[in-house]
Amino acid sequence: MDVSQEKPLILLFGCSELGRPLRQRGMLTSTVRNLRQILQPKQDLQARLIVIDPNALREFRVDETVPELRERWPMVDVVLWTVRPSGSLVRSALKAGAKDVLMSSSREVCARELANIIDAQRLLPRAARLGDERGERSEFEGMYARSQRMWDLFDTATQVATTEATVLILGETGTGKELLARAIHRHSTRSGRFVPVNCGGFNESLVDSELFGHVQGAFTGATHNKDGLFKHADTGTLFLDEIGNVPLTAQYHLLRALQEGAIRPVGGQEEHEVDVRVIAATSSALEDDVQKGRFREDLFYRLDVIRLEIPPLRERQEDILFLFAHFARKNAEDYNVERPDLEDDFLDSLINYEWPGNVRQLQNFTERMVLTYTGQRIGADVFERLVPFNSAEKKPQPSRNRVIRRGDYSALEIPVDISRTLEETVKPQIEAIERVYLESCLAACRGRVGDTAERAGISRRTLLRKLNHYQIDKSAFRGE
Repeated sequence: MDVSQEKPLILLFGCSELGRPLRQRGMLTSTVRNLRQILQPKQDLQARLIVIDPNALREFRVDETVPELRERWPMVDVVLWTVRPSGSLVRSALKAGAKDVLMSSSREVCARELANIIDAQRLLPRAARLGDERGERSEFEGMYARSQRMWDLFDTATQVATTEATVLILGETGTGKELLARAIHRHSTRSGRFVPVNCGGFNESLVDSELFGHVQGAFTGATHNKDGLFKHADTGTLFLDEIGNVPLTAQYHLLRALQEGAIRPVGGQEEHEVDVRVIAATSSALEDDVQKGRFREDLFYRLDVIRLEIPPLRERQEDILFLFAHFARKNAEDYNVERPDLEDDFLDSLINYEWPGNVRQLQNFTERMVLTYTGQRIGADVFERLVPFNSAEKKPQPSRNRVIRRGDYSALEIPVDISRTLEETVKPQIEAIERVYLESCLAACRGRVGDTAERAGISRRTLLRKLNHYQIDKSAFRGE
């Protein structure tokens, strides 16, 4: 087989619908009606890739067919394409030597993935391809992914990194917005530091001081001059996470700092020039906040110069198994323990679960699994115990086990144990009520922190502290 042929040939078995998008990408395709015809001893196979729909195999088995194809044609990659993946299928295919298992229902996305495999073949020497070094891209500045959608995002981030444009990163909680911002900074030409800031943690009365600094005597407690975060990030990058939480009173000063490249400390008379590249991020819909008057429209457009959107994990199933395997291997090595042995139904649950907390939740889940079930064989029942709510649910809900509802505490049963102190008895019950109350408020306010704090009669900072204490994910209440 000549790997340098101008137009690579791809054989399609059971997936002829991929032919058109592949031909549009300059590939030659041929539909295989019977796998036996390419397993003939005298068959001269001039193909680069064999793509198989496992549903079309019928009398053939994946764990038998793939090894036979790989043994007969070691220079040809085998890829499976299915829109209904299962743990047993993925395990069997990859163990048997398949290059990959594509899980997208989009023909165009699959064609792009296959074209990338062909491109990798062109770049690798023939001898190297007979071994395990496939030249696959899997890690970008601490972010791991196999999906083309993520690598398109990484490529765009690399391109914009060398510019001075402001970047707005969109993505749900746990998708890795700060990691992407750090990657942009590292690929830039900036000599200064990367300064991350969680805007949700600002004290509303001191936000200007935090960002721009203050002079001695500017307000009660200002006993000395203080440089703000803009000054701290001079010649570097300032990452403003959850930018939607910046109070309106401070948004004007932030806009002016971005437009003028200068800041004025609180209580000061002189402006100081700063060379800061700003990257902002949010897990909420800023456009909605603009329409409702909670976020300045001019500031939104000033931030939204380059927009990068990180897709949630549930929209890139191929990354779920890849990340899970990476985290499991790393945790087992870090803790020097044996990884659990997984049943196929465990992998089915893993793939079909929606992961509302995204990569962060998957990472924590995997660590908990490795430490709790070291060396054990586990199935779907264990998966259910490891996740905080029923994996069959289409979107995250508050805990199924609670019977308390806002305004109705008659169902609350308090176990009495006089061997415990009053505080030991009452505190857990108070926390249970407080947690359910906050969840109810979040649900009523569709996960919006500002509205929830106002409804609960507490400050935004207090609310965020309590959400962190109870490990409540506010994004889980959006769209209910």
